[in-house]
Amino acid sequence: MGPAWFTTVMGTGAVALALDARPLWDAAAALLVALVVLTAGRARSFLDHPVQRHFLGAAAMAPMVVGAGAPSAPLAALLWTAGTTLGVWTAVVVPRRSAGTPLADVGPWWLLPVVPPVVSAATGAALVPPGPGPGRTALLLLCHALLVLGVAGAVRVLVVLARRVVRHGFGPAATAPAWLVVLGPLGQSVTALHHLGERSGLPWLAALTPYVGVPVLGAALLWLAVVAVVVVRARPSFGLAWWSATFPVATVVTGAAALGWGEVAGVLTVVLTTGWVVAAAGTLGGLRDGSLLRG
Repeated sequence: MGPAWFTTVMGTGAVALALDARPLWDAAAALLVALVVLTAGRARSFLDHPVQRHFLGAAAMAPMVVGAGAPSAPLAALLWTAGTTLGVWTAVVVPRRSAGTPLADVGPWWLLPVVPPVVSAATGAALVPPGPGPGRTALLLLCHALLVLGVAGAVRVLVVLARRVVRHGFGPAATAPAWLVVLGPLGQSVTALHHLGERSGLPWLAALTPYVGVPVLGAALLWLAVVAVVVVRARPSFGLAWWSATFPVATVVTGAAALGWGEVAGVLTVVLTTGWVVAAAGTLGGLRDGSLLRG
């Protein structure tokens, strides 16, 4: 098992938060612990692998997603700190290790190591103390800095991905669902901006959310439709890439809710839940017949 398996934690945790389903959160937490135990000793080999290194970003986001639903504040803070620390590292180190990769070998998984700081900003907002104090100010400043870091990294990768699609298309059928990962930085940046605007108490920052969020979420919904067509035409067999239909979609759900698009958020929650059912069922089947453990 490699770091790509942490996408199962992200997806299950996202659905648990969307549906307020404690049993699903328990499952996500158990998966997180199991995967840390199974993969921690091989982190160096993952970093040296041209594809698996990007999924270290999933290993960074997984604890933050679980932490967002943690039953206690200390546990939430611990998971957020661990995920944020690893996420800043992946955002800085992995792109440098991947420099010089041929454009045809670039894929949507390149977003995974640069997006964790945006997730840190969105989930860290909930940890900001309500009362005034140096701790509140420091955490707010840190979350804003993380948002800038993550968005800057995501924009750079999105430009590269656009060039890749223009020159080489969407790639093999097996990777078609992975293009849903593009939704992640779009939805999560809007969510983070909204949450930080509310927590900071700055009216101008809160008022900025619709001006940024409407075009960004509009682009996300358009991209969702494009990828749906790509997947239908490609007819890919099941693989871990199908987990891209969970957490990235969940970020658009929270972004839509932040903009007050209740009906859109409701429809996308159904899409999210359906994506999780398909991904979970396929994963269980792949574990049972061993197809997901080969290679």
